[in-house]
Amino acid sequence: MTLKTAGEKGAYGQQVRSGAVTIGALVALNSKMGREAKLAMELAVQKVNLDSTVLNGTELRLRVMDENCDALQGAAAAISLFENEVVAIAGPQTSAASHFVAYMGAAAQVPIVSFSATDPNLSENQYDYFLRLANNDRVQMMAIASVVSLYGWREVVALYTNDDYGRSGIEALNEVLIPMGVKILKRLGFSPGLGKTDIGNLLAELYEFGSKIYIVHMEASMSRALFTEAFNLGMISTGFVWIVTEATSNVLDMIYLDDEYLQSVQGILGTRSFIPDSLELQAFLNEWKKLKGTEELGGVRAHLSMYTLYAYDSIWTIANAVRNLLDYNGTISFVSQKPFPDAAGGRTDLSKLKLFKEGANLLQEILQTNFTGIAGKVQFNRSGDVLHPTFEIVNMVGKGLRVVGYWTENSGCTLSLPAAASKSKSVFKGENVQKLQDVIWPGGLARVPQGWIFPTNTRPLLVAVPYKQGYEEFVGIKQLADNVTSFDGFCIDVFKAALSQLPYHVPYSFIPFGNGIVTPSYDELVRSVASKEFDAAVGDIEITKSRSDIVDFTQPYTASGLTVLASRKDASSNIAWAFLQPFTPAMWLTTFFFVLVNGLVMWILEHKKNPEFRGEPKKQIATILWFIFSSLFFVQREDVKSTLGKAALLVWLFFVLIIKSSYTASLGSILTVQQSVSQTPGIQSIINQPEVRIGYQTGSFVKNYLMQLGVTEDRLVNLSSLTNYAVALNNKSVGAIVDELPYVQLFLSSECNFTAAQEFAKGGWGFVRTSSSSHEPKHFAAPLYTLTLTLSWKVEAYSF
Repeated sequence: MTLKTAGEKGAYGQQVRSGAVTIGALVALNSKMGREAKLAMELAVQKVNLDSTVLNGTELRLRVMDENCDALQGAAAAISLFENEVVAIAGPQTSAASHFVAYMGAAAQVPIVSFSATDPNLSENQYDYFLRLANNDRVQMMAIASVVSLYGWREVVALYTNDDYGRSGIEALNEVLIPMGVKILKRLGFSPGLGKTDIGNLLAELYEFGSKIYIVHMEASMSRALFTEAFNLGMISTGFVWIVTEATSNVLDMIYLDDEYLQSVQGILGTRSFIPDSLELQAFLNEWKKLKGTEELGGVRAHLSMYTLYAYDSIWTIANAVRNLLDYNGTISFVSQKPFPDAAGGRTDLSKLKLFKEGANLLQEILQTNFTGIAGKVQFNRSGDVLHPTFEIVNMVGKGLRVVGYWTENSGCTLSLPAAASKSKSVFKGENVQKLQDVIWPGGLARVPQGWIFPTNTRPLLVAVPYKQGYEEFVGIKQLADNVTSFDGFCIDVFKAALSQLPYHVPYSFIPFGNGIVTPSYDELVRSVASKEFDAAVGDIEITKSRSDIVDFTQPYTASGLTVLASRKDASSNIAWAFLQPFTPAMWLTTFFFVLVNGLVMWILEHKKNPEFRGEPKKQIATILWFIFSSLFFVQREDVKSTLGKAALLVWLFFVLIIKSSYTASLGSILTVQQSVSQTPGIQSIINQPEVRIGYQTGSFVKNYLMQLGVTEDRLVNLSSLTNYAVALNNKSVGAIVDELPYVQLFLSSECNFTAAQEFAKGGWGFVRTSSSSHEPKHFAAPLYTLTLTLSWKVEAYSF
């Protein structure tokens, strides 16, 4: 087909064109949405042709084909449209058919403008000719993730249609939840066409999960069966949270006559695209009312699917682009493609499809579209998705939906609609400053559900606690009357404090591990958890690589590591002679020599002129010695008469000042800092001394660690309590003790005759749970996983 511009002028001076342009439409006529979309598109075509300013005399024709919600039939219908030389296709209705048609549209250079396909994968570069007015599911999942983050929920369960549409949407949801620290505990897919009994059986599986946050992403027809079955199972009640995507929320305003469905969706939360009110929309609704014979539409779009509005706008999007193309190019033509060989399907209908010569230009015109339709602003990004999507957060109450807030990429969840969507980079982070209006949840309560209900028909968590002698400051176990056992201590307090921060109650039971007389092996304790004898272990349990290979640990709740403990060397016996220690013997001899030399010099210089230096030899010797030694303290009484004597005395006094200052500083250091000298050796020094025996705490991993460093077993001595530490060090049965830092700090808090070397192996204490690869019961996995996350930030306030 070739359309050429005629030469006449219209009433307003614009170029008048003759001929017709055909566009295609792919809808599922076996669905209500498809039938309404067909009617809306036909109405749009009628409006375009009645308005002579749109195509200026060119008739727009619509050829509608039935895709029947089937990908293969949709592809076959698309081939028929291509054979009829359509310049663009409005549709397909379903995401599954869109994948096929988008490929063929790219091959034939025919733009595809879908009004309802939401699969995120359709925005990939391989679908160059695919555009859509419906919002990408990835953006919608960002809105849902923001709601989940806003209420502080950590785990969700995803229910979806087990097809490309459902799987792609849930995968997009998972991608946006992970950075927010939210985990999808269970993905439950429902095959299309599944019966109510099968749906009920699948829902029954969810009772094994404590998480009651359900996110539903499926077509409206299956949603009805899902919610009615969930209602019958008592799952639409207090404590449960149901969040639906717009495929379901879009129809909830239309079910007011369906009592069974209506009672099944009370209190659910949902997202749907925001449709602003406008004069154009009201005019359309009035015309729609005449066509459908409805008496009351009520509100902006009540009882009318948003996809119907998108279908109407898709025709106007194509029509405006065709007008711009004809104004610029003037022709529309199709050419035959290069023939395929017979072996490559050269005789099939696909090989005979013509190429839309101006298709690339029409695509660019559509991408540059910028107008306001009845569903809002129509403008595309380079991937073919609409710009600045806005979602309503809606709550089902009574016979209709109430809007409790809005969501945009740049603002997150807000109480009121932002004035305009910013064009700046998205700052979506799910901040807690966002908020919504009060939501009425299932069961009719306004209080936000915790999101977790521990199954009542399951046993509590069995938590092992090491039962040993001493160290009650960390873990204290006492046997009380009536066979009651109490558990306390730092480690128990941290565990209870962490559990108190979880958004749900977790029943647990402490089980002593050991007999309280002999310290149990901590490696055996860890292996008991790995073998599922216990669900978890709480106590002073060091995180090591070998243990982490068989179990999972929470985040460390206190710093630990290994250090060497030894006796102090008491230096009090040397204090009496400490005054000699500042100088070495050589320094003392040198100083004494200079004293004698200086005395001799002063006697020579003063003997003849100073009568105080005269007299009997015995007196002169006594005088000079007194003068020199008293000058050390600047208390000499004798006058110096000669000039040379004064000069010599000045030099001597300066020398005395230096010597005295150095001596005073050294002696002060000896009497304070060095008064008690530690003899604590490093770990390598101990290892290199075969005669030194090393103590370790009974049951600790330290024994194996030291043996790995080359210490023979006969050098190792196990010590069962802190009291034994002091005894062993005092009677020299061990030269040093290697233990974890918290124990050493506890020991040194009451013992002053011992000291510790610097830490040589960093570590930490954590709580133990069965490994995530061991397929533990699902209702145990979630609270223990959440406890891991909670400990990473909640126990920082606790310190020993």
